Amino acid sequence: MLKKSVTVIISVLVVVLAVIFIYRYQILQYTSEAFIRQNLPGYVKIDSMKFDFRKGEAFLGGVKILNPAGFSKEYLIEISRVTCRYKLKGKTLFDGLELFDSVISGAVLDIERLDDGRLNLSEAGALIAKKTSRASSKKKADYSAPAQNSGMVPAPPQAPEKSNPGELIKLPENFRIKDAKILFIDSFVRSKPRMITFEDINGDVNVMMDEHYTRILALDTTGEGNINGDMGQVLKWKIALDTTTPRLTMANRFDVTDVAITPFEPYYDKYSPLVFKAGRVSGLFIFDFNNGAIGSSNELRLSGIKFHVKQGYENAVFWETTVPDIVKYFTTSYGEIVLDFKIKGDMSDPKFFLGPRSKEALVSMAVDKISAAIAENADGGGKAKDDIEKMKGYIDLFKQLTKK
Repeated sequence: MLKKSVTVIISVLVVVLAVIFIYRYQILQYTSEAFIRQNLPGYVKIDSMKFDFRKGEAFLGGVKILNPAGFSKEYLIEISRVTCRYKLKGKTLFDGLELFDSVISGAVLDIERLDDGRLNLSEAGALIAKKTSRASSKKKADYSAPAQNSGMVPAPPQAPEKSNPGELIKLPENFRIKDAKILFIDSFVRSKPRMITFEDINGDVNVMMDEHYTRILALDTTGEGNINGDMGQVLKWKIALDTTTPRLTMANRFDVTDVAITPFEPYYDKYSPLVFKAGRVSGLFIFDFNNGAIGSSNELRLSGIKFHVKQGYENAVFWETTVPDIVKYFTTSYGEIVLDFKIKGDMSDPKFFLGPRSKEALVSMAVDKISAAIAENADGGGKAKDDIEKMKGYIDLFKQLTKK
């Protein structure tokens, strides 16, 4: 009897070990997925997970980040697929995971500004902190009262209590972005919402967060994409953000090629004396903020421009002359309108200055006007008093341009 009992026990153990060996990856899959879901920040949702334990790779499908309340979409970001590599932080899974070499594919970022000026990106930080705090409180409650499980499926593993999510799961700091899209819906500038899309985005993002994953400390990104689904309208960028300073500290470089002007009409209309019917813009735009102080240098080239002077501005005088006359001096021999300018000072009260090319165009205009007035008076024509006043105006303009 003893011999038979020992034989039965050994046989059962062999069968159990064989089953564990055969289904070891399924067991690991279940354990790993349960562990990660238990310790995810509360603002992150994941539809599916798959692990390749031989290669140390993870595949996540349907990754979503919640949108703040009051906006039209449930999620701020929806990602079709995330792939990354991983390694254990200690000897076992319960010591934590470190994720790296992350690639994000098919991401869609929905940026929305409401008619009252609320912007979901601005409110996302508070939401992240709130969700993380709730998740942490829930986990502490779970540890004090272990869940009962009377079924055959093993209960999800309970990781040792940690003070913050970063002790269990170290998220990647570097992300490769493939085939992403940004949708910007703006109800603030006009009564009817405006939408601008930024598509076919490919680039890199580096994010440094605090240990609780509730706050972004620094972010930098480079890449390029197309505006409004047009392959010919290209935007390249390089952005670096530091959130640790009291006021905005951020470096921005935007290199645009053949971007159509008219979709952005609500944003420039109130500043422009012209109504643009067609045209494209190219150029380099630099906006740097150093703790609230602006240092900006920009050059734009307008091509294929069709415009007329806005009603009420037909006889308006800018820089001692009319708008059509100014446009003539800013137009190159290639038919492009070139304008460069700088922005300096505090972001609450910025000052605009013309760049060297714009100064050169206006200086040429001032010299031509002065020369024409002198020639007209030398021939005995015109009204000498009026011409002298105009000359004084152009001379004053010339002096201002040469000083700045």
